[in-house]
Amino acid sequence: MGKGKVFPAGSAKHLLNPLRRLVQPPKRIVSRMNLKTDSRVLEFGCGPGWFSPSLAGAVPQGHLTLCDIQQEMLAIALSRMTDTSHVDSVVSDGRSLPFDDGSFDAILLAAVIGELPDPEVLLRECARVLAPAGTVTVVETRRDSDFIRRRDLVALMQSVDLHESSVHGNRWEYTINFTATPPRQPLSA
Repeated sequence: MGKGKVFPAGSAKHLLNPLRRLVQPPKRIVSRMNLKTDSRVLEFGCGPGWFSPSLAGAVPQGHLTLCDIQQEMLAIALSRMTDTSHVDSVVSDGRSLPFDDGSFDAILLAAVIGELPDPEVLLRECARVLAPAGTVTVVETRRDSDFIRRRDLVALMQSVDLHESSVHGNRWEYTINFTATPPRQPLSA
């Protein structure tokens, strides 16, 4: 498809290939987010909702907001869920998220940052709408043409004052949680 291109909604079935569970099992990825049952979650760039049903199931007393640049992708994502009573959807390109400061306890960005012409703009917006103790979770896979290397992602996140708090996976398939609070430095002797 080419780096920096938005994945077309007409090809969404490719993103829902059951073999994807081998590298990005939704329940395992969502468990890495350490959500509470009442968390307020934003899934930006949700596409056809690979992770959306698992996210909704993890926050039954909370709220899930699906956000994508394509209304067609949002419709597919919503159609994949059995309970949407605590789910809503918003069309946005991420340059100016239509949410108040501190609106979300957690944000999921799965294989979407590389599709953006200026990812720092979205990440600044994520930092703005993230609650003070919140977490931004980034999922990347080398199988994606827009893959971002871990060191480049960490530098990008630090530029918007988000800091690596936990890492899962390897350099080709990873999940990293970022928070606004820098990691504690070990005490010197």
